[in-house]
Amino acid sequence: MRKDSIYNNSTESYTLLNISSSLIVNDPSGTSKAKLPVSHAFMNSVYYYPTSKSLGDNAIAFTMAIDQHSYSMKDHTFNVIGYNSTNFVQSTATSQTEGIGRCRYTTMMARTNTLPNLERIEIETNGVYVDIPFKMARYSAPKPVIICISPQFAAEQWQMFVMHVHAANRFGGHLHIYLTSIIESYFELMKEYERQGYITLDYWLRMKFENTKTPYFEPNANVEWRNQAGAQTDCLLQYKEAAEYIAFFDMDDILFPKDYPTYSEEFNAVLASNPGTNYLFYGRREHEFVKASTLSEFTFTDLVRSLRSSQTVKRGKVVVRPEAYNSTWIHNSKHVSFKTSVQVKSPTLVHVQLPIDKSEKRNYSRDLWKIEFGPLNETIREDDIRAIEEDIYRIKNLTSISSLAPLLPSSDYYLPIVFKCYFDSFYKDTFVTKIGVPRCPNADVCELPQREDYKCIHSDARYYSGPDMQPVTYHFTSDSFWSKDIGCYQ
Repeated sequence: MRKDSIYNNSTESYTLLNISSSLIVNDPSGTSKAKLPVSHAFMNSVYYYPTSKSLGDNAIAFTMAIDQHSYSMKDHTFNVIGYNSTNFVQSTATSQTEGIGRCRYTTMMARTNTLPNLERIEIETNGVYVDIPFKMARYSAPKPVIICISPQFAAEQWQMFVMHVHAANRFGGHLHIYLTSIIESYFELMKEYERQGYITLDYWLRMKFENTKTPYFEPNANVEWRNQAGAQTDCLLQYKEAAEYIAFFDMDDILFPKDYPTYSEEFNAVLASNPGTNYLFYGRREHEFVKASTLSEFTFTDLVRSLRSSQTVKRGKVVVRPEAYNSTWIHNSKHVSFKTSVQVKSPTLVHVQLPIDKSEKRNYSRDLWKIEFGPLNETIREDDIRAIEEDIYRIKNLTSISSLAPLLPSSDYYLPIVFKCYFDSFYKDTFVTKIGVPRCPNADVCELPQREDYKCIHSDARYYSGPDMQPVTYHFTSDSFWSKDIGCYQ
């Protein structure tokens, strides 16, 4: 179908696929810059702050994935009407995006200030209104340092989780984990840790447009890495007024403080010695370790003993004072100057992406990197090892944990499949051949086979679409829940 036969502002052709009554644009190359009549936006979350150190009183902060090619989203504004029981206020929300220009959908954070005791929010464009659900921001946190873990899908590496959660707990950190899909027994393990106060689980949903009247590009296939920046921005906005520090890590990024007993003491000392800074940038050093096949065999002492370091330090992750950040990309915010960061040389994050199994057989996927490993060159203190080991021992011997331990996966199934897909779609051309990737970094096309013995829990919700609005039409969710009916998918 010729685009310019319908829309005056069009310069490209595109093909429409009628799928589930939605007008989805087919873009096999993932490089189209076609301008559609509407920029569709999926609202991840909206938070209300009666008070905020950096956003002001009665602030609203949105995070969404939005089509940035159909309409320019640079300095885009939104008309917002806030209501309480007695009054309403109209205000203009300003925005900023996080992400790269190659992706059709980018992460956007928008903010404005409204009236006290907020009860309802609307967005208005050209006389058309849509109600947007919101939540209260958090004003207390379980620990002074919140570690936002990027969205997990087809998750099965419980060994990394046990390593990370106990290390974080030892050093005063609390994991906030986003889940798209996860092996059921591993999910039950996480739920037990949540009941024990170690972690908070959160939903990371597939983006769906329930009802549209205008064409759109499928959002999940056209956003950078499952909208990871959106999850991290959501976590930042949740804890903005509650946490002393917020870290944006993957599950396989583990930080061991070098000079102080806790994260917060170490971060405070680093920033104090670098006046004018407000966030820390840690590189990620590749490591391998031998993983236990069962939870009963798992010991932190053996794990540390098996850790081996490489010379490869990949692009890092940040730890921020939340008042200094309003949004973030995968690695850092595009809107906060590097001059206000501290590039921490040591320690680095212990990155344990692809472990070795107990027979010391290396996952073949690791050979694609051709990385050499030698003796451990990170500092992990003996008293910390003992304390973490004792903590793991206590948890393992809880009846609720010991009863589900035999159900945990004893070998990798999805990890090699996912890593090979990611390698073929991005890592190879970026780090090995170094020719670069012309399309949006995304692996939504990964084929994940389903197995009867590998049932997954998947996030789900009630999906809604607002009325047809230009230049932006909004889609959102409510009532998120865990589903056993979707499977082990992204």
